Amino acid sequence: MTEDVSREVVQTDPRRHDLDALRAFAMLLGIALHAALSFMDSPWMVQDQSRSPWFGLFVMAVHGFRMPLFFLLSGYFTMMLCRKRGLQGLLRHRAKRIALPLVLGCLIIVPLILLIVNWAITSSTASTESDPGSPPGLVANADIWTAAKSGDIAAVRQFIADGASLDGHDPNFGVTPLGMAALGNQPEVIGILLDAGADPSGRYQDQNTPLHTSAFFGYDEVAMKLLDAGGDFKARNAQSETPGDSMGHGKATTEFIAGILKMTIDFEAVEAGRDRIRQWVEEEPPSQFSVVMQWLLFFPFFQHLWFLWFLCWLVTGFALVTLASRLVPRLALPSILIATPLCLLWLVPLTMVTQSVMNSGGTIPGFGPDTSAGILPIPHVLAYYAIFFGFGALMYNVPGAADRLGQSWWIQLPLAALIFPFALGLAIQAEWTQELIRNEYLFRVLATLGQVLYAWLMIFGLMGLFEKVLSRERPQVRYISDSSYWLYLVHLPLIIAGQVLLRNVNLPAFVKFSLLLGVTLVILLGSYQFLVRYSWVGRLLNGPRARPPVVGVE
Repeated sequence: MTEDVSREVVQTDPRRHDLDALRAFAMLLGIALHAALSFMDSPWMVQDQSRSPWFGLFVMAVHGFRMPLFFLLSGYFTMMLCRKRGLQGLLRHRAKRIALPLVLGCLIIVPLILLIVNWAITSSTASTESDPGSPPGLVANADIWTAAKSGDIAAVRQFIADGASLDGHDPNFGVTPLGMAALGNQPEVIGILLDAGADPSGRYQDQNTPLHTSAFFGYDEVAMKLLDAGGDFKARNAQSETPGDSMGHGKATTEFIAGILKMTIDFEAVEAGRDRIRQWVEEEPPSQFSVVMQWLLFFPFFQHLWFLWFLCWLVTGFALVTLASRLVPRLALPSILIATPLCLLWLVPLTMVTQSVMNSGGTIPGFGPDTSAGILPIPHVLAYYAIFFGFGALMYNVPGAADRLGQSWWIQLPLAALIFPFALGLAIQAEWTQELIRNEYLFRVLATLGQVLYAWLMIFGLMGLFEKVLSRERPQVRYISDSSYWLYLVHLPLIIAGQVLLRNVNLPAFVKFSLLLGVTLVILLGSYQFLVRYSWVGRLLNGPRARPPVVGVE
């Protein structure tokens, strides 16, 4: 997916066209996933005016297995290359195919993404301010969340009188009315909602609280009202941050988050408000070490190129394990526990350990693995992907394992599709699942089990399906496999720019999504063919490619 290693394997180890195609499929799914984000009800730097809940289901379904599949295949081809070239040859190859593209991407692609994101945010703010639209009160009165954020006191009182949920989550961002009032810095609305019975520590869907919001932005009046009402200043969000920790974020992170939320802030005022909150709760400012660690772990430094950074860590770990195996006796698993579905007897519990601490120990609504794009990988996320990477390496060592694991694909894929809605419902704590399963411990276990089973069944099922239909070389598929690395590396700036251009176009969401994805892929494939395939960039990513001979005209 990120590197074409199988083409370099010796004659006795023929190219796995099916697994190459599966890597390309996973890459293309990633492009489609990012294209879909603006059309679903979820925080993203571009929110399209046309949205559909089906895109949310698509994103969750893909997110639940795509990157685990990628790292499993990476482990498989890493072991293949190590067997062919030796450990030193492997490390040289990975430095060229992974580390160097990562460095170049951080120097070129990531800054371009940040520029386009800034354009997306500023253009959205400008269009909002200049839109004559409807009367100001109409938008504010649409629901209790928008009324609370805009400070429409009369509308908030009316919604309370009509029985609106005081702790319900808004459909777009999963925030409570109290949280929206905190985000809008509306202390008077905060007081009204608290008097009506709103929970001052009521959780958003991402487990932030109104105190996290007010502390992060330095809204001291809001924070003091929440604290006076009994708000929990030690509550932890999905990143295990308390409201006090939230006040430790620097200017870059604060302005980045504010930009995504389409807010304009004065960081000096934010810091002054944070200082007043600290005095109120008698809390010392976070240590410089704590601030630096938070930035290293959670600031999205690598953007979508984080997978290359993870590969650097995993290949390093692979090298250390390989060296250690030369010094101590090997403990090999029986092939039946690698090459047959019995492998799930140990893979599922092992994966559940890491999955259970995603989203703050399984108590936070969310599906699949956490995102880790910081300079330091989040430990449990790295451990999660290491399981898939390691199993891919083990799988290569057992001849025929990849084929045998997927031979029941016609059962595995439908079973995964059947598990998905239940696993998703449990993971996001849908109301119907809470009514179905009352025991909290059993609820968490089943939520974790469902996500893990879904990931492994999708991986094995897709391996079997691709072996069935794409085991022989096909020039068109081979071309897509070759191009997929380049397509994925550079797609995000084009996707975000396209989302901005289509944001206010009056077309159905599915039409705009198809248009965005289609045009982006055409541009990317054209750039690969004419600028990359036979250039030094193509040699860097995939190895040399010979131009087809020019056929003369007689």
